[in-house]
This record gives sequence, structure tokens and C-alpha cells, in this order.
Amino acid sequence: MWFRRQVEIKWDRKHGEVRIFSDAGRILRPLLIVENIKKIKLVKGGYSFQSLLDEGIVELIGVEEEEDCQTAWGIKYLFLGEKEQPPLYYTHCELDLSFLLGLSCGIIPFANHDHARRVLYQSEKHSQQALGYSTTNPNIRVDTLSQQLYYPQRPLFRTMISDCLGLPAFPQGQNGVLAKPEYFNGQNAIVAVNVHHGYNQEDSLVMNQASLERGMFRTEHVRSYKAEVDNMELFEAKRLKVKDRVDFGKAQSKIGRVDSLDDDGFPYIGANLQTGDIVIGRCAESGTDHSIKLKHTEKGKVQKVVLTANDEGQNFAVVSLRQIRSPILGDKFSSMHGQKGVVGLLESQENFPFTHQGIVPDIVINPHAFPTRQTPGQLLEAALGKGIACGGSVRYATPFTTPSIDEITNQLHRAGFSRWGSERVYNGQSGEMMRSLIFMGPTFYQRLNHMAEDKVKYRNTGPVHPLTRQPVADRKRFGGVKFGEMERDCLLAHGASANLHERLFTLSDFSQMHVCNKCDNIANVIQRSVQGGNSKLRGAYCRFCDSAENIVKVSLPYGAKLLCQELFSMGICVKFGTEHC
Repeated sequence: MWFRRQVEIKWDRKHGEVRIFSDAGRILRPLLIVENIKKIKLVKGGYSFQSLLDEGIVELIGVEEEEDCQTAWGIKYLFLGEKEQPPLYYTHCELDLSFLLGLSCGIIPFANHDHARRVLYQSEKHSQQALGYSTTNPNIRVDTLSQQLYYPQRPLFRTMISDCLGLPAFPQGQNGVLAKPEYFNGQNAIVAVNVHHGYNQEDSLVMNQASLERGMFRTEHVRSYKAEVDNMELFEAKRLKVKDRVDFGKAQSKIGRVDSLDDDGFPYIGANLQTGDIVIGRCAESGTDHSIKLKHTEKGKVQKVVLTANDEGQNFAVVSLRQIRSPILGDKFSSMHGQKGVVGLLESQENFPFTHQGIVPDIVINPHAFPTRQTPGQLLEAALGKGIACGGSVRYATPFTTPSIDEITNQLHRAGFSRWGSERVYNGQSGEMMRSLIFMGPTFYQRLNHMAEDKVKYRNTGPVHPLTRQPVADRKRFGGVKFGEMERDCLLAHGASANLHERLFTLSDFSQMHVCNKCDNIANVIQRSVQGGNSKLRGAYCRFCDSAENIVKVSLPYGAKLLCQELFSMGICVKFGTEHC
């Protein structure tokens, strides 16, 4: 539990100073004052957080004050400190052990069982990249890019920090139990730890195609395009001139297709726009086309068209395109324990192993992901969730105060399982019982915003840079893929000299140049006068030898030719040695 306040006051006894920090965004966190813990019984009006602050039982401590505090991890450490020799006296005490952690880290189940690096991966990277339902008003928002998960779920476990998030939203049922909004971005998937035909090696996942068709991890990708339009006064003046009006429903744009545009230059709701279509049609009085066109990586269905104005009175239009995306090969997923991976195979449901109850896993991960990553917390989460799903009571998986392993195994034993929930499964292709026991259980998985559809890059021919004549580098500009030094080293190691020559020479910026075979200097292509006459001839001519003989044509990349020309401008002469092939 962290709170943002503006003022922090620290009393520095050593220097006899009182320091006041009033910078914005200073974070304070609540701690119990040990001297006033006995006043809890005297608090009037219940144990609300505000009443504890008013009575001086709870205090908000900042990073500067924390240096002088002797803080106990919990209430039991207060009694253990008195028994030590000499006695250890604490000034403050934590409300809960998990409050040592931040918000995104405190909702990780069994985080104290995982390696610290994996916990940081989840709290700093994967929790921010996970797709969920981030806003409650997506219908009136015009974000440039937004992605939402269709069916977000809450995990089977609970943590202390997840219970502290949010305020009561609405009563449920007749008992008046208040429900709290959920802050989890993911779904509960049945995960099996097994090797499936080698398609889930190197952290990749094998996912159930039938589960995806039923809507698992289906997301909505919305991209908005914004453009300024003329003011209404100018629009009314242009309407009077029939010749200046542009009917986008009948006109033809030079930069893209306008099949889905209405007369006002905007697409109709539900129009399917593909690569190269015009999203917003704009035309100046001079006839210049200023329309906005979809790039070759963009497409979608028109969800809404908004025409409004800003505070300065400038009118602008926003067109939002919606795209529904189901997981495909190459999409990235992660558990809450830093175990990330991409989809390596979409397998049919009938080919998956199944239990005697007919349960088929949604995801199959590789068992080699656990020994080196040191994340037994994911196995504990799956075992606890399995016991809860089989009729057990909902338990907490709060870091540092988690239930013991014996409690989890006892819950599984009461559900009819043994040996940590591992069970016999049957081969989906042959129907035979598999010899090894397979561990299977519900695990909370997240879909990250790293999708193969946003990263796929391909090119045959395309735009080149006007100076170097080499392919441009941007994916949105239909650029090429860089063949760097390490790729060159791989071809050298394989001895693929012809492939290396083609990749770096022919397919990039092939060019030809004239060289004097006598002095090895570059020959210029000029117009020169013929001796004894007034006629002129155009051809290669060496200014050093003052002759047009011994001129040969050589092939080289244009980048090398450009480098030589830049060296010539610095007064550096470069010579080319030629041989007869």
C-alpha cells in the first residue's frame, strides 16, 4: 500500500534540523507505530484506515524518515525481539509482509518462492505489456492505439494487496456482499508440463486450437487516425462553389482507393479497409490531395467516426479502425512468474493428452523451463489452483504469508489426487496410457502486446535511399532487413561465398563504374572533342592518362563508389586494381 502525498517532514537529531520535502510525487507508505499499538482497542467507530491515522496508530513514512526507523516485518517479530540479548526494540511494524513489495509485485502468487530476477521480469515488464481491459469508457475514447482482452478473468488465488485495490463497486446477491473491481490482465488456462512432439522447446508454447476458437486470449486492436479539417465558415464558402467541391464517393484519388468513402470524405461505419485504402479524404482548393492512406501493415473495420473541435476552435476528424486478433504462431505469452514464451504450434484438441475425466490442457509448456529459472512458485500456483477448482476453499497466495506445502498437498489429497497433483494421462493420437505422470493445473497466463502480426517483415523490391541507393530501414516504409556483420560471419563460417556475394553485392545496390586499366584510377564519362575536328564524342575518359584507351567496366556496390567519391572531395585518391577474369 503506497500513497502519494506532497509533504514529508524529517527530524534529523544528529544535526538538529527539521527537513521538509514538498516535491510533487513523493511516495509514503503506512507503518504501525509500536508505542501506540495498544490503542487499537480504544478506537471508536470501527477500524477504518482513517481512524487509525487519526489516533496515531498508523503513520505514513517516506524514504527520508525510513532511515531512522527500526521496522519489524510483522507482529511476531516484536515478541522475538524482546527475547534477544540484548533486547531489540522496534519503532514501527509492517501492516503485512507483502507490503514490502510494490503494487505489481505484490499480486504475484508465491513470489517469495521465485528467483528475484523472474519477479522483476513480471513486475517491471510483463505486467505492463499484458493486455486487459484497461479503461471503463472505451466507446468514447479516441486513443491512437488501444488493445483490450475480450474475456478477462480473475485468478483462483487471492493476495493481500489484490484485496486492498479499488473501492467497493456494487452489491451482489441478497446478502449485500460488496464486489471489488479486478485489476488482472489475463485468463486462467489449464497448463500441462510436458514435451509435445518437440514443438514447445526453447520456451515456446503449444496451444489448443479449439480453446482459441472458443475465445481464449482473443483481443481487440483499435487504431485511430486523426486529421485536421477546415472550419465551418470555410466549408460553407467552398460549398457555394460547385467546381471546388470534391465528391469522394465518385472521385478517384491518386494516392489510394476511395471505394469506402462517402461524399463527405469519411468512411461509413463497418467498412472493411485494407492496405492502400484512404481513411480520411481531404482535398485542397487547388486540387492537391492531402488524404490519409493506410500503410501496408494496417487494416481493419471502421468502428467510429468522430468530427469535433479542440479548444482553439480547430476542427478535426478521428476515424477508429477495429481489428479482432486471435493468437497465432509467434504471439508472446507469459505467466505471472516471468516464464515467457511464444506460440510454437496450434494443435488440434483431439491430439492433446487427456485425463480420465476428459480434461484437455489449453497450453503445454516444457519442463526444462523450471530448473534453471528457479520458479517453483508457478508449480505451487497450479497446485493450489487445482485444489481450489476441484471444490476446495479459496486461499491466499500472498508473498511471505503463503500457505504451507502441506496445506496444498492436503487439499489435493482431499480432491482425490496424489503426488502433488500429477496424474495419468492418455495419448490423444493412440489412446494408450502414457507411462509418465503429467502435472496439470490451472495457471494464470497473460497475453503480451508483442504479436507476430505487428512484427512480420517481408520485402522483394521496394524504396531505396536516394543518396546511397540502398534499401531504407523502416518497416512502415516497406524497408529491407539489414544483413549485418554477424550474419556475414555466419555465411563465412558455412563457406557460402556465392550466397554472401549475392546478398551483399547483387541484391543491395549493384552498380558499375569505369576504371583505367593502366593507372588504376576512376575514369569519367564525359563529352570530349575529337582531335582535328569539331565533333564531340561521349564516353569514358581517363584524365590522368589523357586517353580513352585501356578503360574497363567493373561491377561494385554503389556504397563503395559513393565512399570513393567522398574521399575524392577530401583530396584522397583511391585506386582500383583490375584483373582479367
